[in-house]
Amino acid sequence: MWKNLYADFIDLPKQEQIKLFNLLKVEFFTSEENDLSETFTTIRETRFKEGLACVHCGCMKVKRNGKYRNRQRYLCNDCGRSFNDLTNTPISGSRYLGKWSKYFRMMVEGYTLPKIAAELKIHISTCFYWRHKILFALRSLGFQGLKGIVESDETFFKESFKGREVIGREPKERGGRDEKRD
Repeated sequence: MWKNLYADFIDLPKQEQIKLFNLLKVEFFTSEENDLSETFTTIRETRFKEGLACVHCGCMKVKRNGKYRNRQRYLCNDCGRSFNDLTNTPISGSRYLGKWSKYFRMMVEGYTLPKIAAELKIHISTCFYWRHKILFALRSLGFQGLKGIVESDETFFKESFKGREVIGREPKERGGRDEKRD
């Protein structure tokens, strides 16, 4: 069946193939990238409301320098470094820009990293790095202290003295329980 469908697709004129592909894309793929164009515009307007300036040196002499992944790149005439609208932001360098808002919402609601990773279909190490990017951004804004009720408890771990000659006590028989905490 698939071979017949593919053969019929190949027989279509090029413009009809493109139309069919675009229809399938709209039907089966999310429009995260389309929603992100508004987000990029908002970030650009908020970040560069005083005028477009280099994010590295602050120089106002900046020119456009092509596009990469549908994001406008800029080049500074003074320091010669390039940047885009997301450079030096917590979401810079991210491949899954459409998943950040849902990630942030789930993080605030208290979901664990494995649950977030499963829900968003991203690796758990990505969740870990994203969490630390957000925490670093909040810390840089001045949110350093904890507020509310913070609970802490003691935890005791048994320590192995294997291989040490002098340990300060008699060895235990096959593990066992401690009479007192060391």
